[in-house]
Amino acid sequence: MGAWDSMKMFIIRRRLLANMIPEGCEHPLEEWMSIKARMTFKKNKELRERIGKRVLDEVTRGDFNEYQLFRFREQMRYVQKESPYYRNKFKELDVTPDDIRTWDDLERIPLTEPLDLAENSMYFFAASRTKMATEFTTTGTTGHRKFIGYTVNDLVSKIDIVASALKEVGMEPGDSLHVMFPLVSAWDPSLIMVGACKILGYGSSVCSENDIDKQYSTIKESGSTYIIGLPSFIYRVTVLMGDRIDLRSLGIKRIISTSEPLSESMRHTMEDAWGCKVIDVWGMTEFGLACAVECEEQNGLHTDEANLLFEVIDPETMRHVPDGTEGELVITSLNAEGTPLIRYRTHDIAAMLPPPCDCGARFNRRLRKPSGRMDLQFKIGMGHKIYPLLFDDAVFADKRIVDYQVKISKDGFRDLLTFEVETDSPSDELKGKIIDSVCRIMEVEQGLEEDLVSRPVVEFVPTGSMEYAVKAKKIIDLRENYDKKE
Repeated sequence: MGAWDSMKMFIIRRRLLANMIPEGCEHPLEEWMSIKARMTFKKNKELRERIGKRVLDEVTRGDFNEYQLFRFREQMRYVQKESPYYRNKFKELDVTPDDIRTWDDLERIPLTEPLDLAENSMYFFAASRTKMATEFTTTGTTGHRKFIGYTVNDLVSKIDIVASALKEVGMEPGDSLHVMFPLVSAWDPSLIMVGACKILGYGSSVCSENDIDKQYSTIKESGSTYIIGLPSFIYRVTVLMGDRIDLRSLGIKRIISTSEPLSESMRHTMEDAWGCKVIDVWGMTEFGLACAVECEEQNGLHTDEANLLFEVIDPETMRHVPDGTEGELVITSLNAEGTPLIRYRTHDIAAMLPPPCDCGARFNRRLRKPSGRMDLQFKIGMGHKIYPLLFDDAVFADKRIVDYQVKISKDGFRDLLTFEVETDSPSDELKGKIIDSVCRIMEVEQGLEEDLVSRPVVEFVPTGSMEYAVKAKKIIDLRENYDKKE
């Protein structure tokens, strides 16, 4: 590392709140949020008056609610001045930051659609492109390309939360993180994760190869103790490598699953093979990688509420739903400079869980693991909604299965689900097991009872014939003239 790089690393390290977390802290992520809230409290008279305290020693849930509403107003003021899209939108609807005093007031602010961002990406930029340290592109699951710009301060903020999240999952000096995101070209997740490891003094390795042997050799040569990557790819490595190698011998302490839904069947298979816990992380390119992180209790994901405000709404009425009730997840960035997003519709189906958590976290709200996406839902039978995660749990329950894809077609007047299953162990026994498991899914079972869904069909293909792809479509609808999605 050159002198200039060393100096930049020193400057960034001093700016990170993650380095202010006390050694041995049981809840690093919540402590990180407390530090950020206290620093904001000291600098802002308006927030002190809203909280009604002179000193903020121990942050309560009520204190943090006021912190979030304060940051929401500040982010609104920022985008009114710097973002052409929001300046025009707020003027058109005659809404101002001062309108936001309570949680219910948030409903007065218009929602931001992903398509708006795709069609007007540059109008969302709140900093000139010369000030953008990097730009990512993402199509997510919608297929519409969106541009996201990060300033230097945005990147430092992302590195800060990732560093705190790595502490939360148990990493410490002497550990090394292996980053395995194959075939990801639109954005580089290793940039922030490797940066966080350098700041904290952890080791790291990166392999973007689709070759599982290359992944294995990199893990072994680097002495990796933690792995982070896409669950679909880590699962594939697990199944294909598990028969040849004792994966437990590598000494992996934790596997961090991110950027895709993690089914419980996949989790159990990976935990059994590697001999460690698989921790789920939820994130979006629009907001960063560590938006929510699972704790040891594995009962909801602890959210980055210092930088993001999470709401759950009824997608039909657009009104808030109570904690614990499923709806559409809506997120607002609270400290973004490059591409701030206000009340952004994620299309993820989720619920928020109130504190405290059995892990001991006191005030942080948790995200119940998203059960699916509105834009990946299909209807069968009398309108029963199906989505990939439903089938992941059913199909991946058997460790002989590497991957699958399901096609929806018509069998006369009935809907027919045909599963193309990748395995080296095809048999009538496995076929029957898959069909029985799928038929026990409530939505399929009801369709069968209504006689509007045919008994599923399973077709086997050899391992290697289904080429791995990031965010591959698990469900393909071949029906014509049908209202396929919401």
